Amino acid sequence: MPSLFDPATEATVRQRAARLTPASPARWGRMQPAQMLCHLVDAFRVPLGESPAQYKWTPFRFFLMRWLFVHLLPWPKGKLPTMREFQQTQPVEFQEDLETWNAALTRFVARGRQLRPEWKPHPAFGALPNWEWGRMVYRHIDHHFQQFGV
Repeated sequence: MPSLFDPATEATVRQRAARLTPASPARWGRMQPAQMLCHLVDAFRVPLGESPAQYKWTPFRFFLMRWLFVHLLPWPKGKLPTMREFQQTQPVEFQEDLETWNAALTRFVARGRQLRPEWKPHPAFGALPNWEWGRMVYRHIDHHFQQFGV
């Protein structure tokens, strides 16, 4: 599975984001493109420690359950509620939201490429090793970019 910490994967993700427009239609769910970008910004800010999170016990704290959900099973489309922690940032103006997303991606990738990066735990998955952050956040971005056809 691709990781955001791979330079080629990061470049591809940025190219896909550049194709997103305010009018990109959602294939599922209720988010608009700017809302999705803000949601992804929050998904960067929590592990970076820039945004507080309330940690919950879930079965996904077990490696096998997390592995199935994050790496193997298809992600549900529009069926799971978005965690409160990932709904903090509100859209401003599309281009500004895209720039905020790019800046957050830059901070996340820079942290992940450090020798011993420190991450805050995921609210549902708990403490994750660096390699898992890189793959899981890539898959999250890919899920939402597919939602908007980019």
